[in-house]
Amino acid sequence: MISYIQLNPYSGFGKGKQQEASASCFFYDNKIKLNSNMPKTNRVIVFIDNSNVFKSLEELHRIDRQWPKAYNPLTLAQKLAGNRELVGVYFYCTPPPSYLSQEGESGSKKYWIQISYYEAVKKLSKLELKYGRLAGNKDHLKEKNLDNQLTADIVKLAAENKFDVAILVANDGDYQSTVETVKSFGKKVELVYFKGNISMALKRVCDLARRARRSHFEQLRFPRIDNNQEED
Repeated sequence: MISYIQLNPYSGFGKGKQQEASASCFFYDNKIKLNSNMPKTNRVIVFIDNSNVFKSLEELHRIDRQWPKAYNPLTLAQKLAGNRELVGVYFYCTPPPSYLSQEGESGSKKYWIQISYYEAVKKLSKLELKYGRLAGNKDHLKEKNLDNQLTADIVKLAAENKFDVAILVANDGDYQSTVETVKSFGKKVELVYFKGNISMALKRVCDLARRARRSHFEQLRFPRIDNNQEED
Protein backbone atom coordinates (compact mmCIF):
# COMPACT_ATOMS: atom_id res chain seq x y z
CA MET A 1 0.00 0.00 0.00
CA ILE A 2 1.37 3.43 -0.95
CA SER A 3 1.83 5.89 1.89
CA TYR A 4 -0.31 8.67 0.43
CA ILE A 5 -3.41 6.44 0.77
CA GLN A 6 -2.74 6.00 4.48
CA LEU A 7 -1.95 9.66 5.12
CA ASN A 8 -4.65 10.95 2.74
CA PRO A 9 -3.49 14.61 2.78
CA TYR A 10 -6.41 15.45 0.48
CA SER A 11 -9.20 14.59 2.96
CA GLY A 12 -10.44 18.19 2.84
CA PHE A 13 -11.10 17.94 -0.88
CA GLY A 14 -14.25 16.75 -2.57
CA LYS A 15 -14.33 13.15 -3.76
CA GLY A 16 -13.48 14.05 -7.34
CA LYS A 17 -10.61 16.27 -6.26
CA GLN A 18 -9.33 13.56 -3.93
CA GLN A 19 -9.20 11.07 -6.81
CA GLU A 20 -7.52 13.60 -9.09
CA ALA A 21 -4.94 14.59 -6.47
CA SER A 22 -4.35 10.97 -5.50
CA ALA A 23 -3.77 10.03 -9.15
CA SER A 24 -1.28 12.87 -9.51
CA CYS A 25 0.50 11.76 -6.35
CA PHE A 26 0.57 8.17 -7.65
CA PHE A 27 2.29 9.19 -10.87
CA TYR A 28 4.63 11.53 -9.00
CA ASP A 29 5.50 8.76 -6.55
CA ASN A 30 6.18 6.33 -9.38
CA LYS A 31 8.31 8.93 -11.10
CA ILE A 32 10.45 9.25 -7.96
CA LYS A 33 10.79 5.48 -7.80
CA LEU A 34 11.80 5.31 -11.44
CA ASN A 35 14.36 8.07 -10.98
CA SER A 36 15.86 6.35 -7.96
CA ASN A 37 16.33 3.20 -10.04
CA MET A 38 17.96 4.94 -12.96
CA PRO A 39 21.54 3.79 -13.64
CA LYS A 40 24.33 5.92 -12.29
CA THR A 41 26.37 7.92 -14.77
CA ASN A 42 29.72 7.95 -12.99
CA ARG A 43 30.64 4.26 -12.84
CA VAL A 44 34.30 3.78 -13.80
CA ILE A 45 36.33 0.72 -14.76
CA VAL A 46 40.08 1.09 -15.27
CA PHE A 47 41.86 -1.11 -17.83
CA ILE A 48 45.65 -1.30 -17.41
CA ASP A 49 47.88 -2.70 -20.14
CA ASN A 50 50.76 -3.39 -17.78
CA SER A 51 53.06 -4.41 -20.59
CA ASN A 52 52.95 -0.84 -21.90
CA VAL A 53 52.97 0.71 -18.44
CA PHE A 54 55.94 -1.29 -17.14
CA LYS A 55 58.13 -0.43 -20.12
CA SER A 56 57.41 3.28 -19.66
CA LEU A 57 58.00 3.12 -15.91
CA GLU A 58 61.25 1.23 -16.41
CA GLU A 59 62.53 4.02 -18.68
CA LEU A 60 61.42 6.72 -16.25
CA HIS A 61 62.92 4.87 -13.28
CA ARG A 62 66.35 4.97 -14.92
CA ILE A 63 66.13 8.76 -15.06
CA ASP A 64 64.32 9.36 -11.77
CA ARG A 65 64.18 6.62 -9.15
CA GLN A 66 61.12 8.26 -7.61
CA TRP A 67 59.10 6.55 -10.34
CA PRO A 68 58.26 3.05 -8.99
CA LYS A 69 58.31 0.03 -11.26
CA ALA A 70 56.34 -2.22 -8.91
CA TYR A 71 53.43 0.19 -8.56
CA ASN A 72 50.06 -0.29 -6.88
CA PRO A 73 47.47 -0.56 -9.70
CA LEU A 74 44.52 -0.14 -7.32
CA THR A 75 45.87 3.16 -6.00
CA LEU A 76 46.48 4.26 -9.59
CA ALA A 77 42.89 3.42 -10.51
CA GLN A 78 41.49 5.23 -7.47
CA LYS A 79 43.42 8.38 -8.28
CA LEU A 80 42.31 8.30 -11.91
CA ALA A 81 38.67 7.73 -10.95
CA GLY A 82 38.71 10.62 -8.47
CA ASN A 83 35.34 11.13 -6.76
CA ARG A 84 33.56 8.84 -9.20
CA GLU A 85 32.51 5.27 -8.36
CA LEU A 86 35.32 2.82 -9.11
CA VAL A 87 33.56 -0.38 -10.15
CA GLY A 88 36.63 -2.45 -11.01
CA VAL A 89 40.19 -2.67 -12.27
CA TYR A 90 41.46 -5.01 -14.98
CA PHE A 91 45.22 -5.61 -15.05
CA TYR A 92 46.81 -7.33 -18.06
CA CYS A 93 50.33 -8.75 -17.87
CA THR A 94 52.56 -11.64 -18.90
CA PRO A 95 54.38 -13.96 -16.47
CA PRO A 96 58.19 -13.73 -16.41
CA PRO A 97 60.00 -16.10 -18.78
CA SER A 98 60.81 -19.37 -17.05
CA TYR A 99 64.44 -19.32 -18.24
CA LEU A 100 65.14 -16.47 -15.79
CA SER A 101 64.83 -18.84 -12.85
CA GLN A 102 67.66 -20.91 -14.32
CA GLU A 103 70.08 -18.02 -14.84
CA GLY A 104 71.87 -17.94 -11.55
CA GLU A 105 71.13 -15.82 -8.50
CA SER A 106 70.45 -12.60 -10.44
CA GLY A 107 68.03 -14.20 -12.90
CA SER A 108 66.29 -16.16 -10.16
CA LYS A 109 65.83 -12.99 -8.10
CA LYS A 110 64.23 -11.14 -11.03
CA TYR A 111 61.94 -14.08 -11.72
CA TRP A 112 60.66 -14.40 -8.15
CA ILE A 113 60.29 -10.66 -7.64
CA GLN A 114 57.97 -10.51 -10.64
CA ILE A 115 56.01 -13.59 -9.57
CA SER A 116 55.68 -12.18 -6.06
CA TYR A 117 54.52 -8.82 -7.39
CA TYR A 118 51.77 -10.37 -9.49
CA GLU A 119 50.62 -12.51 -6.56
CA ALA A 120 50.34 -9.36 -4.45
CA VAL A 121 48.42 -7.57 -7.22
CA LYS A 122 45.95 -10.46 -7.39
CA LYS A 123 44.98 -9.86 -3.77
CA LEU A 124 43.98 -6.21 -4.28
CA SER A 125 40.28 -5.50 -3.95
CA LYS A 126 38.16 -4.81 -7.03
CA LEU A 127 41.04 -5.98 -9.25
CA GLU A 128 41.17 -8.83 -11.73
CA LEU A 129 44.55 -9.86 -13.08
CA LYS A 130 44.70 -11.54 -16.48
CA TYR A 131 47.77 -13.21 -17.92
CA GLY A 132 48.85 -13.21 -21.52
CA ARG A 133 51.60 -15.54 -22.66
CA LEU A 134 55.12 -15.37 -24.04
CA ALA A 135 55.98 -16.94 -27.38
CA GLY A 136 59.28 -17.37 -29.17
CA ASN A 137 62.78 -18.07 -27.95
CA LYS A 138 64.92 -16.33 -25.38
CA ASP A 139 66.34 -13.84 -27.87
CA HIS A 140 63.04 -13.01 -29.51
CA LEU A 141 60.13 -13.17 -27.07
CA LYS A 142 56.72 -11.78 -27.97
CA GLU A 143 53.74 -11.15 -25.74
CA LYS A 144 50.55 -12.77 -26.95
CA ASN A 145 46.85 -12.44 -26.10
CA LEU A 146 47.15 -9.29 -23.99
CA ASP A 147 45.45 -6.67 -26.17
CA ASN A 148 42.96 -9.28 -27.39
CA GLN A 149 41.84 -9.99 -23.82
CA LEU A 150 41.60 -6.30 -22.98
CA THR A 151 39.58 -5.61 -26.13
CA ALA A 152 37.20 -8.52 -25.46
CA ASP A 153 36.65 -7.45 -21.85
CA ILE A 154 36.10 -3.75 -22.41
CA VAL A 155 33.66 -4.31 -25.30
CA LYS A 156 31.76 -7.03 -23.42
CA LEU A 157 31.43 -4.89 -20.29
CA ALA A 158 30.32 -1.89 -22.36
CA ALA A 159 27.64 -3.99 -24.07
CA GLU A 160 26.48 -5.26 -20.65
CA ASN A 161 26.29 -1.66 -19.35
CA LYS A 162 28.73 -2.35 -16.51
CA PHE A 163 30.33 1.09 -16.65
CA ASP A 164 29.78 4.62 -17.89
CA VAL A 165 33.44 5.59 -18.27
CA ALA A 166 36.36 3.36 -19.21
CA ILE A 167 39.83 4.60 -18.33
CA LEU A 168 42.44 3.01 -20.55
CA VAL A 169 46.04 3.11 -19.32
CA ALA A 170 48.00 2.26 -22.45
CA ASN A 171 49.97 3.69 -25.37
CA ASP A 172 49.12 1.16 -28.07
CA GLY A 173 47.50 2.58 -31.21
CA ASP A 174 45.97 -0.85 -31.87
CA TYR A 175 43.25 0.06 -29.36
CA GLN A 176 41.80 2.71 -31.67
CA SER A 177 39.11 0.41 -33.09
CA THR A 178 38.40 -0.93 -29.60
CA VAL A 179 37.70 2.58 -28.31
CA GLU A 180 35.44 3.37 -31.25
CA THR A 181 33.42 0.20 -30.58
CA VAL A 182 33.08 1.02 -26.86
CA LYS A 183 31.89 4.54 -27.69
CA SER A 184 29.25 3.12 -30.02
CA PHE A 185 27.51 1.83 -26.86
CA GLY A 186 27.27 5.39 -25.56
CA LYS A 187 30.23 5.05 -23.20
CA LYS A 188 33.02 7.52 -22.53
CA VAL A 189 36.66 6.53 -22.84
CA GLU A 190 39.52 8.32 -21.13
CA LEU A 191 43.14 7.68 -22.02
CA VAL A 192 46.15 7.85 -19.70
CA TYR A 193 49.46 7.89 -21.53
CA PHE A 194 53.15 8.52 -20.89
CA LYS A 195 54.95 11.51 -22.33
CA GLY A 196 56.71 10.63 -25.56
CA ASN A 197 54.82 7.37 -25.91
CA ILE A 198 51.43 8.14 -27.37
CA SER A 199 49.49 7.10 -30.43
CA MET A 200 47.89 10.25 -31.81
CA ALA A 201 45.24 8.14 -33.58
CA LEU A 202 44.26 6.61 -30.24
CA LYS A 203 44.33 9.98 -28.49
CA ARG A 204 41.99 11.53 -31.09
CA VAL A 205 39.21 8.96 -30.61
CA CYS A 206 39.18 9.17 -26.79
CA ASP A 207 36.93 11.63 -24.98
CA LEU A 208 39.74 12.74 -22.69
CA ALA A 209 43.49 12.16 -22.74
CA ARG A 210 45.80 12.98 -19.85
CA ARG A 211 49.45 12.32 -19.20
CA ALA A 212 50.51 9.90 -16.49
CA ARG A 213 52.17 11.70 -13.59
CA ARG A 214 54.49 10.64 -10.82
CA SER A 215 51.77 11.40 -8.26
CA HIS A 216 49.55 8.71 -9.81
CA PHE A 217 51.97 5.93 -8.88
CA GLU A 218 52.76 4.52 -5.45
CA GLN A 219 55.06 1.64 -4.61
CA LEU A 220 53.36 -1.66 -3.80
CA ARG A 221 55.16 -3.36 -0.93
CA PHE A 222 54.99 -7.14 -1.00
CA PRO A 223 56.80 -10.20 0.41
CA ARG A 224 59.07 -12.13 -1.91
CA ILE A 225 57.77 -15.65 -2.28
CA ASP A 226 61.16 -17.37 -2.35
CA ASN A 227 62.63 -15.92 0.83
CA ASN A 228 59.84 -13.73 2.22
CA GLN A 229 61.85 -10.54 1.82
CA GLU A 230 59.90 -7.33 1.34
CA GLU A 231 60.47 -5.45 -1.88
CA ASP A 232 60.70 -1.65 -2.07
